[in-house]
Amino acid sequence: MLKMLTAFTLEIDDVDLAIEEIKAQIDFEKELMKCSVGLVTCYSEFIDSGVVEKLCEVLPFDVIGCTTSSSGTEAGISSLALSLTVLTADDVVFETVLTQGLTDSQEEKIKAAYDAAKTGLKEEPKLALAFMPLIFTVDGEVFLEAMDSVSGHLPIFATLAADHTRDYRYATVICNGKSYKDAMAMVLIGGNVQPKFVVGGLPMERILKQQAIITDSHANILKEVNGIPVVEYLKNMGLTTEDGKVEGVTASPPFVLDYRDGTDPVVRAIFAQTSEGHAVCGARVPVGATLAISAIDHDVVLDVTAKVMETIKAQECNGVLLFSCIGRNYALGANLLDELDLILKNLGGKMPFMAAYSGGEVCPMYDKQGHTQNRFHNNTIIACIL
Repeated sequence: MLKMLTAFTLEIDDVDLAIEEIKAQIDFEKELMKCSVGLVTCYSEFIDSGVVEKLCEVLPFDVIGCTTSSSGTEAGISSLALSLTVLTADDVVFETVLTQGLTDSQEEKIKAAYDAAKTGLKEEPKLALAFMPLIFTVDGEVFLEAMDSVSGHLPIFATLAADHTRDYRYATVICNGKSYKDAMAMVLIGGNVQPKFVVGGLPMERILKQQAIITDSHANILKEVNGIPVVEYLKNMGLTTEDGKVEGVTASPPFVLDYRDGTDPVVRAIFAQTSEGHAVCGARVPVGATLAISAIDHDVVLDVTAKVMETIKAQECNGVLLFSCIGRNYALGANLLDELDLILKNLGGKMPFMAAYSGGEVCPMYDKQGHTQNRFHNNTIIACIL
């Protein structure tokens, strides 16, 4: 049976003290089983101070993860934290791998890394967990599509790295103590594991009933809606500045995208505007899909999270991993820890958990037949119940 162990520290500057605090929360000599893997999320200065490197040196298993803006476990929550999750079991196997740099040839490099990990796993994987880089010149959904293809549609639960800055200049992927701006770290999991997935997007009452059809796009670049330029469509909806510019993720409302393939809609955010006036979105916006403008604020974030908590608590599980979009964090305004606090109040003392903010969320969704389809999300909270 899979067991989930967690630890939490706020000690950035004193490396030895940080390691002592982690060891005080997890007895690595007594609690570890035959196979283990570590997942870490942290404030970026934990890398600069050497805590991440030292921690990975002393742990007797592979560790992957990324930076984030805020994170927590049942031991605490903070914007200045390092959160460690250890998955350990006698009947579950793990194999970690790091890709080469993904600024180019993404499919080839992800395939090579996946094949290497699957060979090392020595059995069919049941789940992939991944920490993906935030590269502005590469749509994050490219990474998902490559993994989905090479794995034969294996369920993938992942996050894009994030950080506490508005331009994400410190967003970093972590693999065994080293940090990377352009590589992806993943772990394939096989054996006795049956993951379940929960996705919390936007409530229907916050979605405008007026839907539009995407009539021209390329990857994550939205060019035309209902046969007119997207900037004109957004202007008609009152969603541009006085000079006709499209505002970025911190100001523009998200919209709901329906693939019209039997799966539930997903959320997309606008991150920027190109020189041609096109909207740069957080993931793919395919032609033929429909979109509807929505709204998100402090109350919406907490209402959605509360519903996700109820779904999780209704399940039997050994632990849960949660990633919430950093756009949802922005929507909390000055109360940046309210969502993590709500998670702590609901799950603390009931089950182990790790929660962190994400630059883009990857989580399977269920179709009408109950089969999973991997999806890339924005402005969403996702959960993997183990």
